[in-house]
Amino acid sequence: MRVFDTVESRIERMGEGVGVLFPVEYEMLAGFDAEFSAAVEGDELIFMIKPRVEPAAREAVDAIWRDLRVLFSKVADIGEKAPWGEIEIVWESPHAYEDKVPIAASEVVKHRHLVASFEKEEYYIDKEDIRKGIHDTMTKLCELAALRLGFRDKLFALAFGQAVGNHYSHGSCVYGMYDVVCEIFREEFVKVDDDRFWSLTSPTAQEAVRAAYERIRYISEHPEEYKKEKARVQAKWGFPLKPG
Repeated sequence: MRVFDTVESRIERMGEGVGVLFPVEYEMLAGFDAEFSAAVEGDELIFMIKPRVEPAAREAVDAIWRDLRVLFSKVADIGEKAPWGEIEIVWESPHAYEDKVPIAASEVVKHRHLVASFEKEEYYIDKEDIRKGIHDTMTKLCELAALRLGFRDKLFALAFGQAVGNHYSHGSCVYGMYDVVCEIFREEFVKVDDDRFWSLTSPTAQEAVRAAYERIRYISEHPEEYKKEKARVQAKWGFPLKPG
């Protein structure tokens, strides 16, 4: 068990039960069911509370996947259900992984809180905050979806998926080939749909994704064309891109 936070708290009588007062930083966990355990460690009484956040994370993944199926419908059918055999729910997502794709429950819970707060106008939160708040989850699911779109090259498929996720959540791509694909995706997408806050289920966004897909699929199968596009993007940005 890794302890990452320790604060002073208070146990109080609440209605017909007893509750623990948490700092406001944990407000996003309000309303979740939890498992309570009482134990003894040496001569000390220990309480453990495990919020059940995985169901909310799974629900969010399923909802996003349904919308992505609509978004990519003009390209290919990614499947009715999220590929749970390739996904695992963790509290915090590692920077690198090799086996299953880790979806951070912490990001999903925080995003859910941002959406609720935005709808209630409780805090100063805008649409961009909400989009960025789901960036890692959205990008990973877009990558998984892109692997089902018919790309012959896996790296181009992942780059395309990352481009979709980044464009949706207003994030930035990484480097090399991913940067080139990301820029081409943005260029082709905005020719069809220039709405900064486009919806995953928007018919216009579907057409924009198809246009971007056709261009990127073409350069993925024509190396010389990719080299030209990389040089063009590099000249446009005014600095050399890293290898890739």
